[in-house]
Amino acid sequence: MEKDTLIQIKGIREGLLISAQSGSWSKRKEEILKLVHEKASFFNGARVCIDTGDTLLRVTEITNIRDRLSDQGVFLWAVLSQSEITRSNASTLGLDTRLPVKNDDKEIVIKNEVARERAVYIHRTMRAGSRVETVDHLIVKGDVNPGAEIISAGNIIVWGKLKGSAVAGSEGNNKSIVCALELRPTQLRIGEFVFPPMPRKGKIFPEIASIINDEFKIEIWNKEKR
Repeated sequence: MEKDTLIQIKGIREGLLISAQSGSWSKRKEEILKLVHEKASFFNGARVCIDTGDTLLRVTEITNIRDRLSDQGVFLWAVLSQSEITRSNASTLGLDTRLPVKNDDKEIVIKNEVARERAVYIHRTMRAGSRVETVDHLIVKGDVNPGAEIISAGNIIVWGKLKGSAVAGSEGNNKSIVCALELRPTQLRIGEFVFPPMPRKGKIFPEIASIINDEFKIEIWNKEKR
């Protein structure tokens, strides 16, 4: 990167750390998005953390860059800041506000906060040829079209039509689930189990796919609404 750039990027254990600490936030944001667009093959599927320095960012500003990065297949999982307000707003959105302590640092960190699981949020329709893979839970607000592929080591929730390929519990977790408003996947796997073809007829309900006692289960998402 050139010396006068507003941002710096380096690899960390958790993905990429983008340092954007100086200049107006609007210019820093646009430079980040421009770089991601120009280096699309490098950033595709990347997990990123942004260090904003002492900049005060509102929830809407954090949401904006998170969603615009998501549109380009980049997952914002943390925002670092010297601003307490920015950290609070990032935490409200479920983002981390500090990097994990390495095991070899031989430090013990006690957190007085409720542990929360992480999830990647995709706010767009995934078209044929698109692919998302994450070690976190995966939430898609939009359709997953035939030819698209979503993979998660945790659970998958699709607030739309799931007609592509879905793999939940990709690291062998057979307790993971897949939920969709319309569950019509071309291929579905949970942990070590590959679901058989699922010809569907009749009225469409939101459904949950799971593995119970080593058996394939498809159930109504909200049975009371049946």
